[in-house]
Amino acid sequence: MKLMKIFFCLFIFFLFFQSFKANAYNLSDQLNDFFKKEYTLKTKNIKTIIHTPLKKKIFCKKPIFSLVNNNHDFGIVDVILICGAQHQYLQVELQVEGEYIIAKKKIPRGTRIRERDLKKMVGRLDTLPRNTYLNKKDVINRVNLRDIFPFQPITSFMTRPYWLVKINQQVTVKMKGIDFEVVFLGKALSNGVKKQKIRVQIKNGKVLTGMIDENGEVIVFL
Repeated sequence: MKLMKIFFCLFIFFLFFQSFKANAYNLSDQLNDFFKKEYTLKTKNIKTIIHTPLKKKIFCKKPIFSLVNNNHDFGIVDVILICGAQHQYLQVELQVEGEYIIAKKKIPRGTRIRERDLKKMVGRLDTLPRNTYLNKKDVINRVNLRDIFPFQPITSFMTRPYWLVKINQQVTVKMKGIDFEVVFLGKALSNGVKKQKIRVQIKNGKVLTGMIDENGEVIVFL
């Protein structure tokens, strides 16, 4: 009789364990789909590892996931699992393989970065420094704040925008209205990039706000 009870307990444990494994497996697939949409990743090489034990009663065919913070980092991330009236915080390891940007050669500090300075690599994104660039277009025309060495991953902390207009620079100001345009000079009160709003001080001391065009001129629309 005792032997039968032991076998019965082992059988129940086996069923529970298999159910837990299936639940975790399905949840990992659902998390993969969630991260692909949330991070707009082109790669299919995504693997999620759930580090938090799942609550016994939580099982959803269509769970709702939400990131606890909106940093969109790889590696360890915190996710809220919502299942009807229940919710659970999950610690999930997000392993992703994809393209990222490295320096093709040494890029001296203060260089306006060109496409020829860059190279694409494929590897584990979750092992890279935070905010590593994944697309060349996000790096091109930026200026590096320090020397970048060959094959070094490039992050947003290493670069700044290329200032089309610099603080205290004399700039051409064009005031435009319906069927008229007035042109005069002003002094930029801050740095600015193309299509950015900037404040300029004109000769009479008045401060105007306009938008920088591709020529570095400030356009004020009336």
